[in-house]
Amino acid sequence: MIGQATQSVFTKVYVIFLMTIYFWFYVLCGLVIFGIGPAFHTITELFMDNQWHSQNYQFKKGWQLFKKDFWRVNRNAWVFLGIMLVLIYNLMLSTKLNYGWMLMIQFIIIFALALTFCVSIFTLLIRTHYDVGFKDAIKLAIAQFFSSFYQLLFFIGVTVVIVGASVKWPGLILFFTPGTYVVLANWFSRRWYQKIDRLLAH
Repeated sequence: MIGQATQSVFTKVYVIFLMTIYFWFYVLCGLVIFGIGPAFHTITELFMDNQWHSQNYQFKKGWQLFKKDFWRVNRNAWVFLGIMLVLIYNLMLSTKLNYGWMLMIQFIIIFALALTFCVSIFTLLIRTHYDVGFKDAIKLAIAQFFSSFYQLLFFIGVTVVIVGASVKWPGLILFFTPGTYVVLANWFSRRWYQKIDRLLAH
């Protein structure tokens, strides 16, 4: 019993480690700036296809996925990244204006940032899980964002914890953070996938 539990934990840690190593290799292959989106998409697809079957994680298969969707994923990723950069810039500008009403503007910008970030992650997961177009995936991602306030808070909270832990212990970024985030994001979205599956079944 203990042996099986230990093996299960070891397998999960190994899979997360393997996904993270693949992620950083693909990021470097994309010259970093063009590699992050496709790399995240690749390890997400590998995890959705293989889950915890570590023997099925093959670098060659991941490389094929990375090359196949490279430009498409980059186009999609830069749409979200561009929006987030504009919002961050406006948030920085708003902090230099000392007006009471700017607090409301800042709140709206922060909400828009959270919405854009979450929708970008959900869109990537949905497009990996289902054969849908970019616009339809965004619609489903927005619906997921507003589907459960408590689950959304949990997802954002987990994201903040992971980022905070990675800042405090930088070694996590190199060996565990990307893989861990893919696993948690996929786990968080499982009920939404079930709901979509039920709708498709009808």
